[in-house]
Amino acid sequence: MERSDELREFGRIWEWFADTSCRGYSPLYDRICRFVAEDDDLLALIKHAPPAAHQPNVILGVVHYLLLGGLDHPLAAVYAGRDDADPGPLFRDVCLGHRAEVLTLMQTRRTQTNEVGRSAVLGPALTWVAGHVRGPLALVDVGTSAGLNLACDRYRLDYGAAGATGPPDSDVRIACSVIGGNPPIAARLPAIVARIGLDRSPIDLTDASDARWLLACVWPDTGRLERTSAAIRHAQQHPPTIRRGDMIDDLPATVAQMPDDATVCVLTTWALAYLQSEGRQRFAAQLAAAGRQRTIVWISGEGPGVVSAFADAIPPPDDGVEPSVLGAIVYDGDTMHATTLAYVHPHGASIDWLA
Repeated sequence: MERSDELREFGRIWEWFADTSCRGYSPLYDRICRFVAEDDDLLALIKHAPPAAHQPNVILGVVHYLLLGGLDHPLAAVYAGRDDADPGPLFRDVCLGHRAEVLTLMQTRRTQTNEVGRSAVLGPALTWVAGHVRGPLALVDVGTSAGLNLACDRYRLDYGAAGATGPPDSDVRIACSVIGGNPPIAARLPAIVARIGLDRSPIDLTDASDARWLLACVWPDTGRLERTSAAIRHAQQHPPTIRRGDMIDDLPATVAQMPDDATVCVLTTWALAYLQSEGRQRFAAQLAAAGRQRTIVWISGEGPGVVSAFADAIPPPDDGVEPSVLGAIVYDGDTMHATTLAYVHPHGASIDWLA
């Protein structure tokens, strides 16, 4: 039977995701995504979920969540790297064989990629900011999830021959390749005197199922599970301050909580993309308004074209994962100055410094 136009469109989404996010980075998910793109039963299953769950990361996280919860299935050995069987048919078997559980989770769970590796690209950005503004820094992480990147100064950020940042004895160790330029890598990050996260649905790491979901959103074959687990343990022992609220409407009040003698750094790491164009404009307008009262720096790590101030920043072609744009906008009174800092891997695996 000929595939419907709707399923054909669903399939294209999975092909696009494999091409732009998985290829050359996660062979496991690259294979699964291309398998799903051609499987009408799987696409029909996804279609039954709420539209917000149609993004590939959701059902990928759901299956990983079930396996982390102890589901006895051959796919677990593939995810753990103990078996090189084709993951596509096994992924299909989990989804269709546990259809009710999968759909229930897809009703309630949304992507929570609180990727702690992004601290490795935030580190040089914060060091750069400290060289251009006065006073210590205060962090406001928007779309913070569980707030893992609020502790970026407590992790060991390793840039190979370019140097390292942070406590040498940290349990959270993140490697980042410098593929171009000279990022400002200091022995330690600038002083951070206050930090708060803002999220509509923050992850509660005291809840075992929430902590498991956060780990489930980590791609199994990318070497990130161990460091994410360590960051989760750190956050459980040292809970970050997180405010439940809207990233636009509740931003001004959150910024206003920061100490008067600190420069506020508002961070968005692959969160602005979830807003429509009008929402992105409103977000930037809120920052501009706050910047008339005090100096505000917006550090953004987003896909090309997501932040309008960096619309002209086009990363060079890459055969693997599409690079993202790391930028800084300084709002000071009625002035705004935007600087493209680097092209970066969306999970912090590499940095090509430009500033």
